[in-house]
Amino acid sequence: MAGSLSSWLVPVLLTVGCVTLVMNILNAKKVNRSLVENIERAQADLRVAMDTSQGCIKELEMKSADMTAKDQQLASLTANVNTLTDEKNKIQEQVNQLQQQLDQANSEKDKLTNELEAAKAPKKEAPKEEPPK
Repeated sequence: MAGSLSSWLVPVLLTVGCVTLVMNILNAKKVNRSLVENIERAQADLRVAMDTSQGCIKELEMKSADMTAKDQQLASLTANVNTLTDEKNKIQEQVNQLQQQLDQANSEKDKLTNELEAAKAPKKEAPKEEPPK
């Protein structure tokens, strides 16, 4: 019986080993397929991230160019404001000088008007002599 058992046991062990190997091969294929899908998904995500990154870089460059243009415009406007402020201050000084001259001229005019009225006043007070009849 030992002979029949050993003749029967070897094919069974070989069959179990073959089934185990087949199951291992199938499992390895399934794992490989899963890994390939994960790699493809990761590559697709990487492509999307790279496209998004490129879009962000282009947008950043556009914003930077806009900011540079606005900075230049701001500098130009600031220079214009400073120039106009200086001109305004010079004109205000001229206005102040002219106002002082006008005030002085008005003062002199008032003084001369008062002197003229004072000079005319004694003549009016003096009685006029009537010519004899």
